[in-house]
Amino acid sequence: MPSNLSRLCEASEALFEVEPPRARILVVDDVPANLLAFQAILEPLGQEVVTARSGEEALRELLRGDFACILMDVQMPGLDGLETAALIRSRERTKHLPILFITALSRETAYVTRGYAQGAVDYLLKPVDPDILRAKVRVFVDLYVRGEVVKRQALELAARRRAEEELQRAAELGQQLVGIVGHDIRTPLSVILTAAKGQLASNPLAPEQRKAFERVHRGGERIQRIVDLLLDFTRARLGGGIPITPRAGDLNDLCARVVDELNVTRPGRLIQCDFARDSLHGTWDLERMAQVLSNLLDNALKYSPDGSPVRLSTWEKGDAVFLEVHNRGEPIAPVLLPHLFEPFRRGGGTEATARESLGLGLYIAHSIVQAHHGTLQVRSSAEEGTAFRICLPRRAGTAQPSPCEAPSEAVEPLSLTA
Repeated sequence: MPSNLSRLCEASEALFEVEPPRARILVVDDVPANLLAFQAILEPLGQEVVTARSGEEALRELLRGDFACILMDVQMPGLDGLETAALIRSRERTKHLPILFITALSRETAYVTRGYAQGAVDYLLKPVDPDILRAKVRVFVDLYVRGEVVKRQALELAARRRAEEELQRAAELGQQLVGIVGHDIRTPLSVILTAAKGQLASNPLAPEQRKAFERVHRGGERIQRIVDLLLDFTRARLGGGIPITPRAGDLNDLCARVVDELNVTRPGRLIQCDFARDSLHGTWDLERMAQVLSNLLDNALKYSPDGSPVRLSTWEKGDAVFLEVHNRGEPIAPVLLPHLFEPFRRGGGTEATARESLGLGLYIAHSIVQAHHGTLQVRSSAEEGTAFRICLPRRAGTAQPSPCEAPSEAVEPLSLTA
């Protein structure tokens, strides 16, 4: 948190260097020609000059806004400068406002002592030297601007602290949610699934009973998938990313296993495997990568025509390995492509397929690939179809720079015409 606050200070200082707050200077004199002269003298300072022709008008201006300092003629009809200064000092908001009195030489002796007694910070004699006046006013303008910068920084820091506290509370709530979902829901759900599976496996059941237990089992599995997705989503959003446990393995073997599982759950659909080598050895979280691959292949099967094959390809280039899932069918709308890996986004399809999905699968797949310091990209068109390409470093979890930081377009793409 201290580093965040330091960065905020630096950003605020940089902002005020570019756009410093503008100071306002109040000039009070009953002679219009004098007001015009003071405006001309102060114009090079680049600040806002506000004029008042009486003490009463000056007090009204002070009610409308803040000022860096006041230039005030001493001798004026009605409220003179000294009486006006006394009223200014009596208000809490303006009691410390710098006042520079301006008087004719013949009045100096009579008014100087009273002026300082009323809180004057300086006394200028008419005719005023423009350079001296600007130099004196510039001091108070600089003090005012610095004070405004400090106030704004304090407000920014306070807002940042409140935001960080809210984020911390949200993170704690997320961890509580993980605990509730992970234990209080998954435990009874596991009991339901086990009981339904046991009934289906061991007991002779009437057709109606079997259908009922099958519905229970399918519903339980769907709830299990939703729970797992929500847990991963919570970890990815609030826990700093999805944790991975890399271990040595063969990516091609992993691909073959996932394909075999999908062949069972989606009979009649064809997944073509195009492996550039017999094996692709490396270090990855194999279970998490199976989750990614299963999601991509399942989506490809879901959003492609029944008679159209889905192709899974793997290859390597240097220290990077690549997986690509390609399918024909309706392309993903171009407007959706930049947002496809955001949570609760869906790539399209029918209303029925949309209802089956939470819109978290691709977001979680992307988070898992990122945890491996890899990349997940998509391209989709009516001519080429849709292809999701994963680039992974051969050894995930090492301190070495990822070979996937360079765009994967540098790798020659596989043909998508099959």
